[in-house]
Amino acid sequence: MPSHESYETLLRVASKDLNVAKYLTTAEDIYIEGVCIHCQQCAEKALKSFIRFNNIKYSLIHNLEKLLIDCINLDKTFTTIETHCVILNHYSSDTRYTDNSSIPEREMHEAIELAEEVLNFVKEKFEKSNLS
Repeated sequence: MPSHESYETLLRVASKDLNVAKYLTTAEDIYIEGVCIHCQQCAEKALKSFIRFNNIKYSLIHNLEKLLIDCINLDKTFTTIETHCVILNHYSSDTRYTDNSSIPEREMHEAIELAEEVLNFVKEKFEKSNLS
């Protein structure tokens, strides 16, 4: 996604990634790796939307930990989702080509929860800024 995308577009696509991840869990044969990748993508786009909201071009990277540093530089409270980003970062496109077939279903459900928490955290930032 180009770094000139609006923060609203990024947030909307992040929400879609989360919805796709949840939908994939309803399949008869769950593609756990795909679910986890969509969770990472949700968090990535949510973080990029916050960076873009602050009129900064985000880096065209997939590393959540590096994107989080940019967010923390803008708002220190982003440290509260650091663990989320570290865990979800394992599912980035950088690791897609390795064999992740041993991801347990429990871990998949955790990834969904973490992605949803990151997305909601960013959404709350936007809501609070609109109230100001």
